[in-house]
Parts: sequence; structure tokens; C-alpha cells
Amino acid sequence: MISYLAIPYTWSPEDSFRIANKVAAKLMKEGKIIFSPISHSHVIADNLDESLRTNHDFWMAQDLPILKLCDELLLIVVGKEGSDLIANSNGCGKEILTAIENRIKINYYYYDV
Repeated sequence: MISYLAIPYTWSPEDSFRIANKVAAKLMKEGKIIFSPISHSHVIADNLDESLRTNHDFWMAQDLPILKLCDELLLIVVGKEGSDLIANSNGCGKEILTAIENRIKINYYYYDV
């Protein structure tokens, strides 16, 4: 099973990057196959023009085709406000909708801060 690891990003890009990397590493050590778009894209964004660094449509065009190849959307719920962060995240919303449309299982990973 391949899991696409999603986390709200714009609430705190550096925290999202750090948490996504930590969770991805833990799950990989457990033997899971993980694609973490934030881990992949955060560093790449440093090499893009400012107009693309946080461009939602640009990143969704990169990430959603990968999600469609996965078996699971695994959303990281960060702390007590994690559900609200997900509900207010345009990216997570689009990922959830894509998962539903493509009959991809949706699960949650709870991360305490």
C-alpha cells in the first residue's frame, strides 16, 4: 500500500515541513511506503520564482497526479487545532476531494505538539 502523506502547510510552512518529515520517517521505518509532498516540494520551492513558491494551483498540478496513484490519503492532524487546520486548508480540501473522487481510502495520523 502506498500512502500520500498530507498536512496543512500555510499555517506554518516550517512546522509543516518538520512534522511531515518526522512522520514520514517514522512510518517508513515501520515499513510503510510513503510519498510526502511537503517533504518533496518545500525544498524545491526555494529554487522557484516567488510567484510559484506558494502558488496553490501550481502545487496541486504537481501533487494530485501522484495522489491518484496512491492507495491511501493519510492526513496529519496537528495538535488540538489539527482538524480545524485541515478544514481551513485549501490544499488538504483539494486532496480530500480528489481522494473521494478516486475512491482512495482516507485516514488520519494524530500528531501531538
